[in-house]
Amino acid sequence: MLSRLLTLCIALVSFAGTASPHTLTIIPDLSSGFVRNYNPFRVDRLATTRDFIFEPLMVFEDDGVHFRLAESYTLTPDLKGIILTLRDGIMWSDGTPFSADDVVYSLLLLKKEPELDYNSLGDWIKHIEKQGKNEVYISLTRPNAQIAHYLQQAIIVPMHQWQGISNKRFFLNPNPVGTGPFTDIKAFSSNNIVQCRNPHYWQQNTLNVDCIRFPQVKSNDELLSRLSNGEFDWASAFIPDIERNYAAYSRDYHYHHKPSTIVSLMFNFRHPNEEMRKIIQDVRFRRAVSMGITRKTLIDVAVFGQGEKPTFASGLESKFEDWIDNSAAEQHLYYIRFHPKAASRLLDTLDLKDIDGDGYRELPSGKRLTLRIIAPTGWSDFTSAANMVAEMLAKVGLRVSTEDIPFPEYESRMTKAEYDISITNYFSGLTPFNYLNTAFNSHYQQPTSPRYAKHYFKDRRIDNLLSEFLLQTDPQKQRKLINQLHLRISEQQVTVPLYYKLEMVEFTTTRFKGWRKHADGSPNVPPIWNTERPRLMQLLELTPTESTD
Repeated sequence: MLSRLLTLCIALVSFAGTASPHTLTIIPDLSSGFVRNYNPFRVDRLATTRDFIFEPLMVFEDDGVHFRLAESYTLTPDLKGIILTLRDGIMWSDGTPFSADDVVYSLLLLKKEPELDYNSLGDWIKHIEKQGKNEVYISLTRPNAQIAHYLQQAIIVPMHQWQGISNKRFFLNPNPVGTGPFTDIKAFSSNNIVQCRNPHYWQQNTLNVDCIRFPQVKSNDELLSRLSNGEFDWASAFIPDIERNYAAYSRDYHYHHKPSTIVSLMFNFRHPNEEMRKIIQDVRFRRAVSMGITRKTLIDVAVFGQGEKPTFASGLESKFEDWIDNSAAEQHLYYIRFHPKAASRLLDTLDLKDIDGDGYRELPSGKRLTLRIIAPTGWSDFTSAANMVAEMLAKVGLRVSTEDIPFPEYESRMTKAEYDISITNYFSGLTPFNYLNTAFNSHYQQPTSPRYAKHYFKDRRIDNLLSEFLLQTDPQKQRKLINQLHLRISEQQVTVPLYYKLEMVEFTTTRFKGWRKHADGSPNVPPIWNTERPRLMQLLELTPTESTD
């Protein structure tokens, strides 16, 4: 604690000017210790790299698009190209003017060095050309009506710095040059980070936060303790009984939650054991696992009531219910409800029987059937859910254990297909497409891809429907395709949906105001997670309270 406070004090003393800086303390991620890694192309980059150092071209939200480095875009009529018009007058934090050359260089980098392309954006790029001072034309490998949404994830770096770096994949970029609001690293240690104003930020006059502070927090339990003491301004974490354990401590402590993406069990279709792989690849087994789980108990006990039962067998978010026909929604619901007798019957048909009378089923060969669910260390809700699932499945004769492992190892095991079952959440989006695409498109089963499709289930029909969606601008045709995708994924029971995770956001009005609200006055603050581009827009709306002026 002493070293953490000392680091912060040094940072504040060194801040330019006589007034104390208005510092926003955020927790975008749990960490076992910080490494000075501001390379935006690395998956292990610091959680304050995107948005705050490297600003996006644009940010999409439910209410429309917020243009950042770009000020507009135009799709070509054949959907095989997009023209970006870039904002004039932006500078990099070292004083070099930002230009179309930076955008061309950054996007071409994804094609030249695909190991940097963890969003697979480069697969869409055929060629890029600069058109005039502030325009960039991107020719696509195939039509894509959603390409602008993809481009909000594009990382734009300064060409004058990065073209001189030989091994970009392993470069840590300890002294970053960016266009975002907080590029000045005032303090850095293994347990505390302070980033302050970019002196050349293009919205300098409207930026009312001077610095962001990111202290190390190792677990949800530690986060709860320090959050309730008022140390953090903005977090997004699972807190059991949040009203009693957080909001009751101060009238300045606020939170809100809403059903978000699904938390599911993911099976390894590339299991190294041939007999186990054959069992996992049989839909009867996955349905049996699903029907052996009582989700209401799971939600009430494992996540303290802070979740909702899934309404779609595909795991589609409940907010997209208007996209799915009633008949399609109901068709496979039976398999994501608690039916232990039906689960046992399905396991019997697979010749998974208790041979030795110990209460657990053996493989058809007579060998012991054991399964292990992996969860990331510190994610207490996932750990609790995995433990309860293991207990529930024991009642239908499945021997299941759980293992908490550090997050990098968790992702590594899924990438290498060295696991039985994992528990995971997923990306959200403005339409159902983002979840369905990232979770079930076999294209995203590359080593550099995120973890979400690393069940390694492949279905050409699903891939084709996802590709067809990108050709459509007609809402009715889009809905028809989403219905077909939902049905195909549901009938295959690729994953086992457990519960809708509540998107939890905690914030305090002690030091800052301007937190977003709905029309009815209820909070509407986005998560601070490093995957959430809207976090930048929220931060830009904050101003210090009078007590901190």
